[in-house]
Amino acid sequence: MAKFLRSLKENKRARSAIVLAGLVVMFFICGGIIASQYSDISRLKKQEAAYTAQLQAQNAENAKLEQILDSDDRDEYIEQKAREKGYVKSDEIVFYDVAGSK
Repeated sequence: MAKFLRSLKENKRARSAIVLAGLVVMFFICGGIIASQYSDISRLKKQEAAYTAQLQAQNAENAKLEQILDSDDRDEYIEQKAREKGYVKSDEIVFYDVAGSK
């Protein structure tokens, strides 16, 4: 009977050690997951700030273009943009400076 109780105590200690080791491993796994989540949150907050700034810039550009389209100088703006892209009117003669002025 004494042997049985002794073996039962040893088994109980072994089980306790295994359970404790399992809990320690789970603790470190959870800690790693939490650290990874904090890293992801930080990265996503930076990305959100960049996208928010980009959105604000685009909204400002859209407001500027809406204002131009609603104003009377719309034709002048369109002509200016066409000239920036190298377009000319059909009856225009374009002269290019090939001398390379210094």
